Amino acid sequence: MGEAATRVHVLASALDVIRLEAARAYPHEGCGALLGPEAGDVRVTIPLPNSETGQPRRRFKVSPEDYLAIEDAAEARGLRLLGFWHSHPDHPARPSATDRRYAWEGLLTVVVAVKEGEPAEVSVWEVPGRDLPFRQLCFEEVAGAPREFPGTRRS
Repeated sequence: MGEAATRVHVLASALDVIRLEAARAYPHEGCGALLGPEAGDVRVTIPLPNSETGQPRRRFKVSPEDYLAIEDAAEARGLRLLGFWHSHPDHPARPSATDRRYAWEGLLTVVVAVKEGEPAEVSVWEVPGRDLPFRQLCFEEVAGAPREFPGTRRS
């Protein structure tokens, strides 16, 4: 994201998928990738399996294979990997110390609270520097359907 982005636009259909998949993963954390044409413009989310085996209710993990597959999928669609989303079952939509430990500078972190199986608050965060804490970003839900990108399949 860098210095330029202080507001993130998220397509409503992408937020719908995030909420649906977060609820589906409950009581475990769900996760997925955020894709878009440029920083601050999330157009697509792709759900990913939570490969955390120890504490999937409190942690999520994206496997190296899934990470590489998402990079390829983004490139095939003419998009960029902008970050990842994950859910917090029965906890607020605020990143934890563990989330910070694994967050990467330059990638968005979207957190969705799931209360008793129902998606609730959504928040968007970035890491502005190597040893800095998360910084919350303003986000705007943008109406409209995702536009067709190269490599996008219609159902």
